[in-house]
Amino acid sequence: MVSASKLRKAIVGYFDLCTGCEICELACSMKKYGVYSKVRSHINVNRDLKELVFTPVTCIQCDKLPNHDAPCMQACPVDAFTRDSDTNAVTIIHEKCTGCKACVDACPIGMIQFDAAAKKASKCDLCLGEPKCVEYCPFDAIEYK
Repeated sequence: MVSASKLRKAIVGYFDLCTGCEICELACSMKKYGVYSKVRSHINVNRDLKELVFTPVTCIQCDKLPNHDAPCMQACPVDAFTRDSDTNAVTIIHEKCTGCKACVDACPIGMIQFDAAAKKASKCDLCLGEPKCVEYCPFDAIEYK
């Protein structure tokens, strides 16, 4: 039996509650980079303006399957990815990252970014277990569970 503390947690978005206000994107970029920038956010609100549907999307912290790590981890030629033992989040060891972008191409949901300023890959690390996007969402449209 797997202990509850080692179960994978992720950020889950609810399109029926999301208003597209973008506060989650701004909270993320402020926490990670000290600037309000939707472009530098690790959560994106997909917008269907025709249907007025907004869906918050972020890294799903791909489960470790038997003999398979997350696609980003598998693609990295320098082993710059690790899984945080407390949050179970897939994280980047920035000192090891060479900026080759293999992980960006490997991500099945397009949630790894290339930070042009740092010349490194960048992704959601669940804010070390206290995701700011979830904390600041005024409509409870995202949840950390």
